[in-house]
Amino acid sequence: MDERLRQLIEAACQHPTGSLKRRRAMHRLLLELQRLPGLRTSSHPDYLQALNQTWEWIGRNICRDFQPRSESIQKSLVHWINGYLYWRIKDLPFSEASNTISLDAPIGNEQETPLLEQLSQTGLQSPTLSGLDGHIERLQKEKIQRLGLSLERYIQQDPQQKLRNCYPRAYPNCNCQLLSQRRFLNDPPDTFFDIAKELDMPFRQLTNHWYGRCKPLLQVIAQDLGYRPEEEP
Repeated sequence: MDERLRQLIEAACQHPTGSLKRRRAMHRLLLELQRLPGLRTSSHPDYLQALNQTWEWIGRNICRDFQPRSESIQKSLVHWINGYLYWRIKDLPFSEASNTISLDAPIGNEQETPLLEQLSQTGLQSPTLSGLDGHIERLQKEKIQRLGLSLERYIQQDPQQKLRNCYPRAYPNCNCQLLSQRRFLNDPPDTFFDIAKELDMPFRQLTNHWYGRCKPLLQVIAQDLGYRPEEEP
């Protein structure tokens, strides 16, 4: 493993920054790094965002800053990655929101039959775990799809200009509408590093604005559109 990691790092770092060959080699290296055992995990609901920031940081800095601290390149990489990831997790705002479904709550706007009774009436006289899971999963998917379409339309239209008018001082182009489009509507999402480079602004200031103002604003908008974390779809 150490030899393969060394070869992948050398293959990525031998090419000029920004070149197609470097991006391709860096992509292969990052895929290998994501499979390393011992990487830090967290139960924080936004952990994947911290992890994404970490991979972006690694792609920019591994050629310049990484130095093995022991004979094992693998162990040194895990230690190096976990050190940065620890602080990215610490930077995340904490949220206790959860999306749960009560089996005793009525289903739909007019349907007054609780979920458990409805399942029995539709053929599951003794509801099984798989049957309940399937029904719950379908409800959750339908709700997510409805909310996703509504939120996508809102981001594109921004009817009250809430997103457009939310930006850091001195960087009006870095507004929440633009960041939401680049992060949520583009496939694949644009990286914070690329956006910061295009806008000619500090990377940390951009990510602070996204997590500190844009995401909370989007959560409020989603709730206005009908999202209720503790209620039924």
